[in-house]
Amino acid sequence: MFEIVSAVAIFFIVYIFIVTEQIHRTIAAMIGATALMFLQVFENPHEVYIKYVDFNTIFLLIGMMLFVEAMKTTGFFQYVGIQGLRVSKGNLKMLFITFTLLVAVISAFIDNVTTVLIFVPMTLAVADAADFDPVPFVIGEIFASNIGGTATLIGDPPNILIGTAAHLTFIDFIKNLAPVSIIIFFVVDFFLLLVYRKEFNKKAENTLREDIYKSFDRKKIILGGVLLGITITLFLFQHKLDIPSSSIALMMGFSSVLIIEKEKVEEFLKGVDWGTIFFFVALFIITGALEETGVLEKIAIFMINLSSGSVQKLKALLISLSAIISAFVDNIPYTATMIPVIESLQKIDPHTYANLEPFWWSLALGACLGGNGTTVGASANVISLQILAQYGKKITFYKFLKLGMTVVAISTLISIIYVLIRY
Repeated sequence: MFEIVSAVAIFFIVYIFIVTEQIHRTIAAMIGATALMFLQVFENPHEVYIKYVDFNTIFLLIGMMLFVEAMKTTGFFQYVGIQGLRVSKGNLKMLFITFTLLVAVISAFIDNVTTVLIFVPMTLAVADAADFDPVPFVIGEIFASNIGGTATLIGDPPNILIGTAAHLTFIDFIKNLAPVSIIIFFVVDFFLLLVYRKEFNKKAENTLREDIYKSFDRKKIILGGVLLGITITLFLFQHKLDIPSSSIALMMGFSSVLIIEKEKVEEFLKGVDWGTIFFFVALFIITGALEETGVLEKIAIFMINLSSGSVQKLKALLISLSAIISAFVDNIPYTATMIPVIESLQKIDPHTYANLEPFWWSLALGACLGGNGTTVGASANVISLQILAQYGKKITFYKFLKLGMTVVAISTLISIIYVLIRY
């Protein structure tokens, strides 16, 4: 009982500090994570880092941050963004839809963190040259990355876990989750266009100045394009190559530094956001404590009991409660906890729960889309907002929460209607 109370109490205390921003989030999270160790919440403290810290994600972040730092020096992001602005003729609404659509599509096949690490710096580069507010664009790209990741088997880690456990194929995910993801994407984009209508009604005319194009180094831009192309190709064929995404990121990160500016290794390493890296390590440990003490399992069982044996009610509950929980808790351990619970449904009532597929889709939709709810709901959120803060545009937890939870509510409602009608 002491372990459960400690895990829950520290989780909420850390979140209070994250929300109020009285203490830097990395310090609050790290003190919370280490406090769990001192309080002996974990049965074997020596295995915590191996068992609960997702080092694939940690090294993916480091590798891609390094890659982006090297890519910035080529001018590739700025060049591509300004070309996009030329095509849209300064129409920010068109540019917003183009950027968010690209993010959603790429996130369906490549890790969300990788996608935003490519697109957010590109967006900021264009905003600098065109003199417009990048905040609506970055927020739209965050939402698009999480929505796009929902559509496929490899788009988001919870889907990989579900696909493996339920023996569902890539095509199964496309057929069942892509249609609703597309609907949600366009509804959310329309919502953001309304929220930021003042910003989008402006026209970025000063982007077509000739001096901007003369400042680009064509050789560096081509080099940047080749490196980015190789990186995306490796991520696309990652599963066939059977190579962890972190290995691809680290290889391309350090290779890019060697090829682009080998004399600036130390400078590029300083560009890695180590505060965010440690923040992720701490979050993995704090969420791991909730898993270790059985809190997540108790939530899952509560959900089943709340449905009172109703199939339709359970689908709706799975989507809505998974979305709420995933907005605050890492969706990977949550999904891992829910999988055996869903598998046990057939043992409880073989007739009522003869077909488990609708429940798998409900879990996937809730767990993936819930990440849009808070600044720490998904890795892509944390990374994007940190890059934005370094640019000089800080978004508070509360400000993002208002927008994020509205988007989660919209996504949840559409998902429930879709699942109840289709299945």
